[in-house]
Amino acid sequence: MMGVTIETPHLKMEIKLVSIESLFIHEETIPAALKKLKQELIDEKVLHHPMIVDRETLVVLDGMHRVAALRGLGYQLAPVCLVDYQNPEIQLTAWFREFEGEVNFSNLVKSLPTKLSLDLVPTTTDIAFEQVESRKAIAALAQGTKAYLFTKPTALPIKETYDEIAKIESVTCGMSFQIVYSAGIDAIKTIQNRIRPVLIVPALTKTEVINSALNHELFIQKTTRHLVPARPLFVNVPLSWLEILDLNKANQKLAAYLKRKQIVKQDSGTVINGRRYEEHAYIFTDP
Repeated sequence: MMGVTIETPHLKMEIKLVSIESLFIHEETIPAALKKLKQELIDEKVLHHPMIVDRETLVVLDGMHRVAALRGLGYQLAPVCLVDYQNPEIQLTAWFREFEGEVNFSNLVKSLPTKLSLDLVPTTTDIAFEQVESRKAIAALAQGTKAYLFTKPTALPIKETYDEIAKIESVTCGMSFQIVYSAGIDAIKTIQNRIRPVLIVPALTKTEVINSALNHELFIQKTTRHLVPARPLFVNVPLSWLEILDLNKANQKLAAYLKRKQIVKQDSGTVINGRRYEEHAYIFTDP
């Protein structure tokens, strides 16, 4: 059954319910975040925002924790926003890692090779970005104009590359540093202003996201950052509807519910409940 469709200048969205077992995720979840979300669902008894999902493959682009939480709580259905992942307006970037704490860049560089089975090669920040983007290096540690490439004698597949990045994260956390995940522009400013060391990591391709999800190969948390030009918010689906075994009946109920709502568009950059949305937000409200 067709869901509720929203036509936007940049993206066509369809909101509907699907079997939760039909969804594929491509990233691991964060245990603490998953536990918190489960409790919020138990307390509030609604799912506020649908997961963003590729229409063709049912691979989840945004909402890994919501899927895991619903599965963990035993629900049969999940509200999704179906989109065309191949739409060029949906962009795929990476989350860079910033190291917080009493971090001395030189000391960090000296200590890391003894704790990792990777070579550390000095270079400039500009070259580091090029080498990581072209996948000639696994990652790069940068601050100011100085950078160091993490390399191996032979190139690794992207999944193994991120497994190595996970080891870098684990070692640095063991050195009492905290990791903050940041978008490209923010990370570049951090590097240029010498605020703290930043780990430059490669971005996946859409094909790699799809293939890994369909093959049940999960990347580490915060591997992908999807920039979707439009997003539906506050659909507020009652969790009791996610227990209905008849999918058509459940979707009829959802469609009737959503058609009674008003949709208020908020432009990119709007702050909603403390979060700044880079995309256009389509908020469902009561008339």
